[in-house]
Amino acid sequence: MGKAATTRVLCALLLLISASSLPLLADKPPSKKDLEKLQSVISKTERQLDKQQSHSRKLEKQLRQTEVSLGKLKSRAKRLQTTIRDQQKQLNGLLARQKNLQLQSLAQQDEINNLITTSYRLGREKRIKVLLNQESPEKFSRSLIYADYLNKAHLGAIEAFRDTVAELETVKPVLQSKTKALLANKTELLNQQATLKNTLRSRESTLKQLNAEIDSDKGKLAGLRLERKELEELLKAVEKTVTSIQLPSDTVPFASTRGKLQRPVKGQLKNRYGKRRGSTQLRWEGVSFYANPGREVGSIHYGRVIFADWFRGKGLLMIIDHGDGYMSLYAHNQSLLREPGDWVSAGEAIATAGNTGGLDHTELYFEIRHQGKAVNPMKWLR
Repeated sequence: MGKAATTRVLCALLLLISASSLPLLADKPPSKKDLEKLQSVISKTERQLDKQQSHSRKLEKQLRQTEVSLGKLKSRAKRLQTTIRDQQKQLNGLLARQKNLQLQSLAQQDEINNLITTSYRLGREKRIKVLLNQESPEKFSRSLIYADYLNKAHLGAIEAFRDTVAELETVKPVLQSKTKALLANKTELLNQQATLKNTLRSRESTLKQLNAEIDSDKGKLAGLRLERKELEELLKAVEKTVTSIQLPSDTVPFASTRGKLQRPVKGQLKNRYGKRRGSTQLRWEGVSFYANPGREVGSIHYGRVIFADWFRGKGLLMIIDHGDGYMSLYAHNQSLLREPGDWVSAGEAIATAGNTGGLDHTELYFEIRHQGKAVNPMKWLR
């Protein structure tokens, strides 16, 4: 984990330390000693990793930067697509309204023309002349009562026509503005997609070089051991520095949810807990699910995000603390939808499935840990 990543870990942990929900520090802010302790743990981890620095490390750093950029680009593209859909819906509504108003104005013009024709047939021009000369309307015969009705209808039709024209004039600039905004977002989305393609090519190139360096079984085993060591160090740093969160009293305790939790993602099971990892002697400490790229990943239970960043071997990783020493881990995500400190509910979307961390296919790697030790997650899922 590079300095940038560990800095983000530090920030996330400091945020949790200062939160009022932590029973250990509920009545006072984090002390200087607490902060120094955390910084010491992280600095020690950095020194250990620096000793293991090699060309593959540099490639991994490059891979990390590329995959983090990819995650941000895809999140931005997804938001743009949502915005474009909403704008298109609004635009379609405005266009439909404009069309209706135009048809309405044509119908009103026809109505006015018909009223004018009828009025003239009944001597409308004479009535107008009398009114302009201020003659008493009492001199009109009963035969002009219908003409009065037509006159009122005429005036009402003209007023309705004016309202329609005024509304049309109001709709036009809004329509132009919405169209302009929609085109701008579509252009930005095209640019984002072009950048995504270039970034993906960069990732493939880096991944090819990286895989060439660890192609042997010995190299793979060393890499897997290092991944496990670093993840354990991260979890230990979290456990030592941050007391497990205190959940609201009405929250169902995680321990009582065994066998009742919903799967974090829809997909076929790939790797099983406790099975050998390829040709190595290491065992899986979690499970993997095949998933479609970009499919939403949901939190299995109520809790608080304590880590959301790129991590060696795990790609874009999210860790959620569920209280009482229970944590859930979600790895290889395409993008992360929540940040450290966010509270999440069961089933709430926290990420999208991807292949970060150097995979050539999309999957979600998932773990449940209690007091830092991995447990069989399938015994907790229904």
